[in-house]
Parts: sequence; structure tokens; C-alpha cells
Amino acid sequence: MVKNEDKKINAKGYGFVIVSPDIFEQCRKDRNIKDKKMISYFSKDNNSFYEFIAQGAFIPVHHLNYDRYSLFFSIGHYDKELVKDWNIKVVWKDFNLTVNNSNSLWAMEIDEVEKWSVNKLKKDIEHIEGKYYDINDNEFTEYKAIKYSIPENKYNVNIYGLEKKNKNKNKDTENYGFLFELIEVENFISKTDSSEINFRELFE
Repeated sequence: MVKNEDKKINAKGYGFVIVSPDIFEQCRKDRNIKDKKMISYFSKDNNSFYEFIAQGAFIPVHHLNYDRYSLFFSIGHYDKELVKDWNIKVVWKDFNLTVNNSNSLWAMEIDEVEKWSVNKLKKDIEHIEGKYYDINDNEFTEYKAIKYSIPENKYNVNIYGLEKKNKNKNKDTENYGFLFELIEVENFISKTDSSEINFRELFE
């Protein structure tokens, strides 16, 4: 299991993606896509979007509240201890994800994918930082992108939407998260399209 609750992904752009950078970049090159504004490109070329999804290049998690989300990853069926402080509110099943010999995935805010550059995800960095300010103008670090160590394989992914059992009392933020359960497969059979998923169910 992979747990890094100290770093929460920012949802600027009202969402984030789980992306396999080298696979994503290979899909881009295979389709001869010159445009680096990938989210804008996908809005014009749905076929490319579906192909990236089918190849397991990325999973968009969209239409979220602007917030910072805790992320958890489990290789195989998750251990309840991993999310003992959270309630599972909703489950979405059967997404494709490919991890190559980099043995890593990234969580990235949607705005970072819009400014796509595989070179910024260098092997010697673990995250991309940003800043935010509270109502008293105090500065805090937030994360635009976070790297996770995941073994090379093809995965069928189940996504669990989480809500803290004991919510933050001093602020109505950082009370939600996601658990990604990665089940090893030899071949993809799922055709789940995350663009059709209502991730806002988490807040209902």
C-alpha cells in the first residue's frame, strides 16, 4: 500500500488526473499531437481522449470542489487499516491504468495537464509545489503534482471516494480523499470512460 497523507493534491481547475507520464507522452506522439494544451485538445478531439483512456495513460477525476485531497493507493485489494480514519462514500469501478518501467505514477491537477510537459516530471523530483493563502494572508504549500511509487504492470483500477470520519473543525476543507485500488491484469477488458462518471457524488 502507498500512503502519503502529508501531501494533498490541489484541485485547481476542479479536478486532477492520475497519469502515467511516459505512456501519456507515447500516446501523444503516436497520434502526432503537437498541441501541448492537452485538456483543451481533448475537448476538441474526443477520439484521442478515449484512446488515451483505453491505453491506460491517465484517469481524470473531474468536477470536484476546489480543495486539497488526500490520496491513497493499494496494490491489490485494499487493507481497511489504510483508510481507517475515513468513510467510503462511493465506489467507481473498472478503469485502465498502465505503469511502465519507471515504476511510478503522478497525481496532477488538471491545470498542470493543460500545460503538459513530460520533461518537468523528472526522475529526481517527487512533487511540484504551489502556494495558497488563508484569510489572514498566511502562506502555505500546496501540491500541483505528486509522484507515487507503483510497480510496472497493467492495472484494473477501482476508485473509492472518501470522507473523513472526524472532519476538520476549524475549516471546511481537506475533508475528502480518494483510494485507488490497483488490481494487476494481463490485458485490459474495461471500457469505463471517466468523463461519464459523476465524481460529485462524493459530496452528496
